[in-house]
Amino acid sequence: MTSLPLVWGEGASMKTVLSGGSEPAPVYRYWQGQYDIAAVDSLENLARENPDIVMLAQPRAMDPADLTDLDTWVRAGGAVIILTDPDLAWPSELPLGDPRRPLVTGFLSPLLGYWGLELVAVGEDKAEIVDLQIGDSSFVTQGIGKLELISGKAQPDVRCKLSAADFIARCSIGQGRATIVADADLLNAALWPESATLSPQKSGAVRFVDSLMAEYVGDRDAGK
Repeated sequence: MTSLPLVWGEGASMKTVLSGGSEPAPVYRYWQGQYDIAAVDSLENLARENPDIVMLAQPRAMDPADLTDLDTWVRAGGAVIILTDPDLAWPSELPLGDPRRPLVTGFLSPLLGYWGLELVAVGEDKAEIVDLQIGDSSFVTQGIGKLELISGKAQPDVRCKLSAADFIARCSIGQGRATIVADADLLNAALWPESATLSPQKSGAVRFVDSLMAEYVGDRDAGK
């Protein structure tokens, strides 16, 4: 689930989709080749469909029922990866107010707060280029945020641990797990090396997200 122009590109309409005039962003095209992936606008059927992993990448403002369904599903053993940006720098030629524009800031505060987390901006310049090294992945992004633990706010069955200078939170939530990353601009191919546009696996940002996916695949294979 995302507000970013990943699935059909920026400004896509039903006409351009049907005529073949729209195409996925490089990262989504790569995911289509690596995973059995589907874009959704609602999590209404989440419990019935029960996917291996849910990914929220700067999603649109979610209905309270969707947030409740996601929390319930995770607590029952589900896994979610969330990329949420407090100050998105993703460029768009669409006019202000156009619902197709990506959300400038994440709207997941009710869910994160329920898990005892708060997303905050870092610095005043969202266009600032940031070089990150996380594990074996090195990549560039813009205007990252950070996550903070809210003392006494998390539910009793929630445990979160921050890492990478509070850029990532890994949480145990009931029987399930959530990984929250305080950025979404890292998916923007304009920030990748030129060679990664056609071969996204050459992007450290893509390899970073793949590594998050692999954590859950490893746990599933181990029966956790």
